[in-house]
Amino acid sequence: MKFHILYDEATRLYWLLSTQATDSMTKAERLPPGRFNLPNNERNRLQLHFSKNGFDWCFAGLVAKTESDREARHYGSMAILGDDLLVLSRSGDGQAACAHNGNLITLHRVRNFRELVY
Repeated sequence: MKFHILYDEATRLYWLLSTQATDSMTKAERLPPGRFNLPNNERNRLQLHFSKNGFDWCFAGLVAKTESDREARHYGSMAILGDDLLVLSRSGDGQAACAHNGNLITLHRVRNFRELVY
């Protein structure tokens, strides 16, 4: 899956935006009918991590999550706007053809994102 890494000059940290697989070890034939493609292609959870060195990543939180496998939030990109992180996501709702072929673009704002650092 595609991901996006952004460097923040203010904190001197790297920020990683990616999808989160929760069942990548499940056999493909056992996946729910709404799932797209392979087990590691789970597309309904968009997560955020931070790192000092680009190798060791700390989980910061979920940016977006849908309840259905058909509804997607993936292939995101991000930009810093003041104290907030703006996230643009290729997305889909229940009307999308599948999780891969979204029918929406969604914008998410993580307010005061630097406060997620621990």
